Amino acid sequence: MFKAGFVGCAGMALMATLSLQAVAGQVDTPSAILRDSVESLDGVEPGKGFASREVLEAVPRFHPSQILVRMEPFVDRAAQDETLRAAGAGQTLRTIGIVPGLRVVSVAPGTVEAVCAALNNQPGVRYASPDYVRRAHAQSVPYGITLVKADIAWAKYGKGGGAKVAVLDTGLDLSHPDLPATIANASFVPGLTVDDYNQHGTHCSGTVLGLDNTEGVIGVGPNASLIIGKVLNSGGYGVDSWIATAIDWAVLQGADVISMSLGEDVPDPALEDACLNAFNAGVLVVASAGNAANSAPNYPASFPGVMSISAVDSDSQLASFSSFGPLVSVTAPGVGVLSTVPTVTSTVTFSNVARAARNLSGSRGGSLTGQVVYCGFGGTSADFPPSVAGRIAHVRRGNAITFQAKAQNAVDAGAIGVIISNNTGGTVPFDGNLNDHFAIPVFSISQNDGNTLQALTLPTASFNQAITAHTYASLSGTSMSCPHTSGTAAVLIGLFKSVAQPAPLPPASLRWIMEQTAVDLGAAGRDDFFGWGMVDVKAGADYLYGRAVCRGDLNADGFVDDSDFVTFVGFYNELVTPGGAWTGGDFNGDDSTDDADFVTFANSYDALICP
Repeated sequence: MFKAGFVGCAGMALMATLSLQAVAGQVDTPSAILRDSVESLDGVEPGKGFASREVLEAVPRFHPSQILVRMEPFVDRAAQDETLRAAGAGQTLRTIGIVPGLRVVSVAPGTVEAVCAALNNQPGVRYASPDYVRRAHAQSVPYGITLVKADIAWAKYGKGGGAKVAVLDTGLDLSHPDLPATIANASFVPGLTVDDYNQHGTHCSGTVLGLDNTEGVIGVGPNASLIIGKVLNSGGYGVDSWIATAIDWAVLQGADVISMSLGEDVPDPALEDACLNAFNAGVLVVASAGNAANSAPNYPASFPGVMSISAVDSDSQLASFSSFGPLVSVTAPGVGVLSTVPTVTSTVTFSNVARAARNLSGSRGGSLTGQVVYCGFGGTSADFPPSVAGRIAHVRRGNAITFQAKAQNAVDAGAIGVIISNNTGGTVPFDGNLNDHFAIPVFSISQNDGNTLQALTLPTASFNQAITAHTYASLSGTSMSCPHTSGTAAVLIGLFKSVAQPAPLPPASLRWIMEQTAVDLGAAGRDDFFGWGMVDVKAGADYLYGRAVCRGDLNADGFVDDSDFVTFVGFYNELVTPGGAWTGGDFNGDDSTDDADFVTFANSYDALICP
């Protein structure tokens, strides 16, 4: 699963440390609550959905009751079903079209690894793997458009118009005035709409293509079109099957770029296949390298065909949190990045009064209505009467019982939601960490509201999360460097699409251009910290312009002259272009440099001045 919580003109106040979170394994007494967030932000109140260090480190490794299975394509369907049954698998929940033979299959809780092991020994099964959890990547401190030279490139090369970028994340604030209307959006998280109650997806989207208007911020490619796939829930995480399904969908929506600011350190063949097949279908796939400050691979960024993006600060120094390693492609700004976010309000309503609430980290979030049954401190099964099944459990905080234990006991008793009321502070709800993934909402309310609720008999309560305002925040992480790179790609794609071409711009070529025109940082050439260097929108556009738009003007100075001829001959002697179509001296997109390209160059040379 993926985890979110990284990610301001309005309300750029003091840096606010994120929500108070209970440390894994500690009891939920006030003394056990620590301010130890890996993220901070301007202009957003604490407790609005951003994840803390404890949450990021406590995410479960995989979905407890489903797996991913890829069958050989020519095995009889009945034989496939029998193989699944014999291994202890349940029904096929859905197939993922971008990877032939890939199914999402249910299993009994607690049997994930055993069923995968059994299936991986069977003929006709390419692989069976847990449905691993991925999380969003971000961190802390308060600055990126000028660093990647997007503002210099716009006047000559456009702002990404015609490019389609799919941001697969926590969803979107659909009404934010500084973001464009989506051309397609969908939620792949069961039971949740595309609305972004975590704020991470909205922040990333603003960095890619925040509108060029009089409000707030502007993105790297502000005229690009936005596709939103919600693959992470309100707690900021999602499973591989949601992500792979969204990749399939994004390709069908015509995405040119898929941007994923999420990841985890465990590889998965199903997600790898989905990413590679999207790349082979002509889509550039970009992902954040991770925030582990080490060289351990992070996925999907480390899969073949995916651009892995590290992060730098405003001085072009590697961010202290940024992951690195031999698979990093390029780097981009990722420290204190200002972008769009919604203000999210959580409430629990009963007795016709909406009460202030918090969605606990690890909870699914969202909306729910049901009758409420009081269940004491929720420490044992005896605290939960049979009547709580199909209803909302109300438990009190404290008695040396963790939030996770209270919530799990409620789930085991059949509750559809959990309210944990505070045991201190009177009117103050609290922020907390469940240290696990719960498919039902778990909200906190204040001590006084808990007292009122406890005194009622089978009251009806409603959980609700709503976007109540639109604002901005500064966040840091490779989650922020990834959309800078995706926006750069959008500008180059928009430039290419602005003129009629006999061939498309393949993602391998686009990646090569971005790498070769990056501003070299660190050791000369490619290195493990910055990859090929800082993405440079203007340099990449200059390069593409001289090959596909004004063919022959290889130095983008407006003239095709002797200096361009020297450059052309250098590529021509190599015959095959180094990165694929439209790179090197390839002027007709046929993936080679030959006499046909020389004719094109010579015709441009005769004209001298580019149109």
